Amino acid sequence: MTIGTQWLHSRIEIDGYEEYSGSEYRSAGCSEEYKVIERDFEHAGEDESLILEGDIGGGLVLQRQLSIRKDNPKILHIDSSIIAQKVGAGSGGFSRLVCLRVHPSFNLLHPMKTFVSFTSVDGSKHEIRPDSGDRFYEGNLMPNGEWMLVDKYLGIRLVNRFNVNEVYKCFIHWGTGTVNLELWSEDRPVSRQSPLRISHQYEVRGTS
Repeated sequence: MTIGTQWLHSRIEIDGYEEYSGSEYRSAGCSEEYKVIERDFEHAGEDESLILEGDIGGGLVLQRQLSIRKDNPKILHIDSSIIAQKVGAGSGGFSRLVCLRVHPSFNLLHPMKTFVSFTSVDGSKHEIRPDSGDRFYEGNLMPNGEWMLVDKYLGIRLVNRFNVNEVYKCFIHWGTGTVNLELWSEDRPVSRQSPLRISHQYEVRGTS
């Protein structure tokens, strides 16, 4: 990890890492209270994990597990799910339409020297810079399980890997000194047997 680099952007009203239960910005899951339902930080040299759960209404919860594994402590793993716990009678066991939207906000310390880089499912290579505007990528143009935010000035990159079978589309939004690298699931109802899930991880590496 690079000492002294603050990747996550944070303000009082907005945290650096948010998750929503719909495609709408700041939909349910964003500002709900999350409870810690399990933690495992006891033993040095072992995997560390924390499981949070927030009630997003309609019998649904958004559950997030953060873990750092002993085999590679430089990687942060995040496993998130929208789970149906109590779906109303007459619904056939299915919830309302939901979408798991992962919305992290990252600082651009050197905007003129920073870009997003990835190889698409179809093998094409992309470098997306701050003047490119907002962009969705889906189907064969979606990153093939990995994309990264590269700061050429510092010589470091923040790599985000994910399961392409769980992600329906990716979204890049450039702000003022920030960028959002979003992962969106498909849009569908969930049941006890069919939660929505996105598993992904972050790692800071050198560019060489």
